[in-house]
Amino acid sequence: MMTLKHAIHLFEVLSEDDKAKILGTVSHDLTIAGRDVCTEGDCEQQRKKLADINEIQHNALGQMLAYLERRQGRYSDESIFLILVERAKSSGILGYLQNALEEALSPFDHASK
Repeated sequence: MMTLKHAIHLFEVLSEDDKAKILGTVSHDLTIAGRDVCTEGDCEQQRKKLADINEIQHNALGQMLAYLERRQGRYSDESIFLILVERAKSSGILGYLQNALEEALSPFDHASK
């Protein structure tokens, strides 16, 4: 399992286009977490978890657009990671986020090959 520190380091050295691809891939992969919500808890719990997943995707996609548009007014690479991780942790989907990040970053992780 990739540590948060290692994942952040891998992400920081990427081009802005690659960072955008990573965040797009992670957002796409989190749709699986949304599908799994239907099998957990009551309607209110499901609604809250879907809203939490959507918020994580919103943050990731907003940062993705900032990279693609070369905006200077954006979160730092480390900050966006910490925001995504904290939101995933508080909404109980940290495992989904970790898997999505590891899968998206693995092609760039030459140390693990």
